[in-house]
Amino acid sequence: MTGKRIGLVIGNNYPDSKKELRFAVADALSMKEVLLNKDICGFDEVEESIDSTFIDARIKIEKILKNANHDDLVFIYFSGHGKKHLDNGLRLLFKDAKEDCPLATSLNFDYINRCMRYPSLKSVIIVLDCCYSGVAGIKGDDLEEALSNYSSGSGTVILTSTGLIGSPKAKEDTELKHGVFTKYLLEGLENGSADEDEDGFIYINDLYEYARKKTAKRCSQSPVMKTQVEGKILIAKNPLKVKEKEFIRNKNKLVKNIRKELPATIYDISMNVLVDSYEKPEELTEIDGEIKNSLEDLLAGRMSVKTYIHTVQCYLENEDIEKSYVLEKYREQEIPKTFTSSSTNMEFLLIPAGEFMMGSEDNGQEKPVHRVIIKNSFYMGKYPVTQKQWEKVTGNTPSSFKGEERPVESVSWEDVQEFVKKLNEKEGADKYRLPSEAEWEYSCRAGTNTRYSFGDDESKLNEYAWYDKNSGSETHPVGQKKPNPWGLYDMHGNVWEWVQDRWHGGYTGALSDGSAWEDGDGSYLVYRGGSWIRSARDCRSASRDRVGPRNCNDYLGFRLLREL
Repeated sequence: MTGKRIGLVIGNNYPDSKKELRFAVADALSMKEVLLNKDICGFDEVEESIDSTFIDARIKIEKILKNANHDDLVFIYFSGHGKKHLDNGLRLLFKDAKEDCPLATSLNFDYINRCMRYPSLKSVIIVLDCCYSGVAGIKGDDLEEALSNYSSGSGTVILTSTGLIGSPKAKEDTELKHGVFTKYLLEGLENGSADEDEDGFIYINDLYEYARKKTAKRCSQSPVMKTQVEGKILIAKNPLKVKEKEFIRNKNKLVKNIRKELPATIYDISMNVLVDSYEKPEELTEIDGEIKNSLEDLLAGRMSVKTYIHTVQCYLENEDIEKSYVLEKYREQEIPKTFTSSSTNMEFLLIPAGEFMMGSEDNGQEKPVHRVIIKNSFYMGKYPVTQKQWEKVTGNTPSSFKGEERPVESVSWEDVQEFVKKLNEKEGADKYRLPSEAEWEYSCRAGTNTRYSFGDDESKLNEYAWYDKNSGSETHPVGQKKPNPWGLYDMHGNVWEWVQDRWHGGYTGALSDGSAWEDGDGSYLVYRGGSWIRSARDCRSASRDRVGPRNCNDYLGFRLLREL
């Protein structure tokens, strides 16, 4: 629809009477707020008639329907008392209604129907959440029977809070602080719940079905929709889905198109700002907001990469800035792509921050597949830790298959923790540790979502891994097969690799920030990647297994992560 979106909300608590309602006015004002919300309904204008007279309502109804153009969408909402009179004619009551003269002092719904006959009118939505009962706090009537006498006109949708079946009374709910039907209309719009197919759009049919089901579940009333419309009328966007789509689009643009032009530090900062502005915008600092604005300009093509880098560096030169990021300090030069341990010559490659879908549908313990965001870059060991490197730190060689360049194995998880402690002490930097399970899989996949980092074709595994069909029942020196796309060797096969996490039988409740999942009652620890003794299936990127922290096996080794 290319025309304007205009609305009128009418709310009457019927004040100063024995029939006074509690939430009719609040319902109308809440509806106005969501209609005007540019991220949800985006109406151009919404007029209100609150605790007013029926003459005031008549004038505003006629004006909005008379002045609407051919392509406009008109939304009229009424919350208050409604009453059947004579031949089921529906009367809407206002504060000046007189019980002994209902025809003279109430608004006949047929008046609205007549106003809809003004020429050029195209689409009208009318929502009636109204009452007839003299009992305070009760709303409702059998409206479908009354409305069946009216011709709703071309392009008109009428939603009512009650119908022929169920209770004819639509209750106000003190717990919900709304009329029940209105509560679920608002809920369906505000949090996108009515967008059942999650396409980002909420049509009036979607909204009605959501509110009808929720209302019927909450109480005995049964809402009704009467429509004479060709096609579907779009009433709102799903703000959460729209925000998610925008985040994914911007993230992909940052990762795939812009990352290679940014210094690693600036990229890390940018990814942090992008993620935080999506997940927890309320925690953004003032400087975060400045960087966010510049990043939005960069992603929209309004700012060059060179200008963006210079702008962020200017922000970071301010010594008063206190950032929440995990980075040690900000520096203009790019973080080196590689790092080599001074005491062991262990090689590391820089792994960029980003996100991926963790797990697979191939195995129950790898479900559910879930999104994980790695907010900070890190260094990952280019190879599994070798026997030579282990001996330089510990002075012993525990492996069953001897060879300086073979991966160390027959080391327990507890042995590895001791090795890490000694290595950090040796180099005076508390940077080395086991990767989390998420960090390991992220590094293994290297931007892929296939069964292996090289694709789904199992027949190619021989080029990348030592496993049961080609290993000769032993380990092999590291780095003899092809690396994954990020240059890491032996992520598939050779030896299983310890990670930091405690074992859980699946990913229900798993963390989404890439950190190690260490809580729980189980005593098993996780290892990843397959080994020389296992099948091709066990060498998949998502494959995982577990054993106790003191177990030592000749198929089980590890590689290290080094923090920046």
